Amino acid sequence: MADAQAWAALAREWLKATSPRAAQAMREQEQEAARRRRDWRPGEHWRGKRADADAAQEVEQVRWATEPEPAAGPSEEEIERARTALEREMALARARARARQERGQ
Repeated sequence: MADAQAWAALAREWLKATSPRAAQAMREQEQEAARRRRDWRPGEHWRGKRADADAAQEVEQVRWATEPEPAAGPSEEEIERARTALEREMALARARARARQERGQ
């Protein structure tokens, strides 16, 4: 195993020396791997992460508390639907009354 790691280290050094682009890509890859290790390490920085989550939750609660309450009562769509239904019922009632009146004559 040590031989494989030594060969891998030698290959990385050779790539760094011969290709600046490869060296840059390797550095970025190592930095990304280090960042992932830091993020997934369970015992470290847990307080900061919990505080961030608590702060986000508090912001949501404040946002909820400061939003205006919806107006009590029907919405515009409900009012319009009720008005349409009332007009329909009135037209039916007039038609029934007219039919009764015509039958009576």
